[in-house]
Amino acid sequence: MTAQRRQLSLFALTMIAIGATIASGIFKTPAAIATKIHDNQTILWLWVLGGAVSLIGALVFSEMGARFSNAGGVYTYLNKAYGSLPGFLYGWCLLTVISSGTIAALCTVFAENVILLAGMDESLKVYVAVFSIILLTLFNTFGLRYSEWFANVGTVLKMLGIYALLVSILALGRELVNPGGGILPTVREDDDLAGAFVKVLWTFTGWHYASFVAGDARNPQRNIPLAMLIGTTVVTLTYVLMNVGYFSVFSHDTIASFSVKGHEKITAVEAMNAVLPGSQTWISLLIALSVFAGAGLYVLSTPRIFNQMAKEGLFFQAFAKVHPRFGVPVNAILLQSGWAIFLVMLWGTFESIIDYVTFIEWLFLLLACIGIFSIRSKYKDQKPAFKVPFYPVLPILFILVIGWFITMNVFAERVEYYAGLAVIPVGIALYYWFGRGKKIDAQ
Repeated sequence: MTAQRRQLSLFALTMIAIGATIASGIFKTPAAIATKIHDNQTILWLWVLGGAVSLIGALVFSEMGARFSNAGGVYTYLNKAYGSLPGFLYGWCLLTVISSGTIAALCTVFAENVILLAGMDESLKVYVAVFSIILLTLFNTFGLRYSEWFANVGTVLKMLGIYALLVSILALGRELVNPGGGILPTVREDDDLAGAFVKVLWTFTGWHYASFVAGDARNPQRNIPLAMLIGTTVVTLTYVLMNVGYFSVFSHDTIASFSVKGHEKITAVEAMNAVLPGSQTWISLLIALSVFAGAGLYVLSTPRIFNQMAKEGLFFQAFAKVHPRFGVPVNAILLQSGWAIFLVMLWGTFESIIDYVTFIEWLFLLLACIGIFSIRSKYKDQKPAFKVPFYPVLPILFILVIGWFITMNVFAERVEYYAGLAVIPVGIALYYWFGRGKKIDAQ
């Protein structure tokens, strides 16, 4: 890619890292987390842990981004660490589970808020979600300049709205704590830390997506690491403060009551309406903007992976093409969006989709983090502009925490987790089919 084609600035990359992370989770997941954890202090520590793990991951990926500045992010890191099979499987799971599933989940939340604002029938939710995916797809096929503008403006407006919400509930909510709840969920005898951490990690997912567009970035060796580190720090601070704000307005049981099936409420909407009655319209607009902008960033970033796979001969050649005028991988964008529409219709609910996505995504992030040991050994003569501090302590901490998370949830008997795992053997078969008759060992 020529210098003229490298258009994404540090600011745009940081907006991608923040915007792809802060979307629906901080508005939707606190209620589900409160049903699994009995006290607010433990919940806050889980959010801090999620932020710490994400920051460590950003540090590890920053070193790998400084070493390998071509497009691909985690896909490239897995290739360099292990060879082409794990990288291909990650790209395959991005298409079938991770990125398409995230777009489906975000557009489902967008549809929920549009229906609430417009007073539409709930049965139209799937159709609104599908229409929003189509709209985002069209927008992201007209060139990188428009996508960058969308990422910048959407994320800035979203962050302004979120901090306006945060200041309001922190300033006005101290005397409003509601000691009682509505219809309470079934109380668990013990805290389900691993189950709650699924929701936390879903909410933190996205900080590494700036690395996917390294091929479109200015000075990627410097700007990709900075974007991930700045983005993760801002996101962690925002999430912890948002939860403190929720706890200043509602009791733990009240927040948990918002997740009862058939009586679901969005914590952020209820909190804002409690401190400023009648403001639910504005907060619903904020959430709709947040998830729509977040989904747009996924539509923008991850098709570059499928495009790279096709260029390497490990995917259908139709997806190796870029539009001659707009310079974007249109076919790859259309493929991802089509699958996202299928997942909306398959799963139907936000909770099912995020369970389908989160387990598989963090499994591959774990493998990529472990890969730093192999990469340092293979490329020991390389002198990257950034290295992980306190190596190997920080990577080991990431491995231990995410390894615990994966181990605990693999036995959770959730059909969504197993559906995500089921695509991996299909991917292995496709890998060897695409690689038939040629060498496909480590790159």
